[in-house]
Amino acid sequence: MRGTSSTSFAEVLRQAEAAPAADAVPETEAEELFSVADAIDSSNQLVRMLSDAGRPAAVKEAAVRSLFDGRVGPRTLELALEVVRRRWSEQEDILDALELLGVSTLLDLALREGVLEQIEGELFQASRLIDGSGDLTSALDGARDEPARRAVLLRRLLEGRVHPLTVILAARAVGRRSELKPARRVEEFARFAADRRRRAFAEVASAVPLNESQQARLSAVLAGIYGREVQLNLQVDPEVVGGLRIQVGDDLYDATVLARLSRARSSLVA
Repeated sequence: MRGTSSTSFAEVLRQAEAAPAADAVPETEAEELFSVADAIDSSNQLVRMLSDAGRPAAVKEAAVRSLFDGRVGPRTLELALEVVRRRWSEQEDILDALELLGVSTLLDLALREGVLEQIEGELFQASRLIDGSGDLTSALDGARDEPARRAVLLRRLLEGRVHPLTVILAARAVGRRSELKPARRVEEFARFAADRRRRAFAEVASAVPLNESQQARLSAVLAGIYGREVQLNLQVDPEVVGGLRIQVGDDLYDATVLARLSRARSSLVA
């Protein structure tokens, strides 16, 4: 994605990551997001309507609600609404955004399980495997008009050899209608995983929720410190009387009122 689409996707992704659903099942949420993307992709008229910057957001939201309310979980529906509320440079970008939100959900799970680097490496290996096998390339190219069949072919090849999340992601990569070659689609997911792994993560506790402007300023400050994008994992902690408590890896920035009082008390005692 480029330009407006890149900005819009970054906003949606940041919002999704800042407020994860506590009871969400990542695999289910990802599958729902993929199904929403596929359902929209099945109608050129629907894609054009939802990506039309000149059409009122309320009209697009109503269309999404009529199609998916009750068919997907509340969080998936809200993410789909967030996507259609924003502006996109190309029609396909709205589909890419929905799909990458699903991919990101699975990568978040991989991160929590400590296997994100493994998933990244296995996806790159899978793309090279496709490139290096004439028979596999021919089989996948031959099923170009049957994306579900391509997904089954690659799933059968990878199952038992790589992590289950790699199987899901690789199968999804080749299982969507696209002008890109299957190997390039898998490689795209691998690069998305690589970008995800290189980002820093900050656990941020505050007494009250931070608004979008405050989150953006904090992200910019931390990015300047660490020289890379920093994802904020936000939580509200009533014990944080004022200020913030931020942990990035082993670095702890404690600027709460209680922390300042404690340091003042220690200096007086000393």
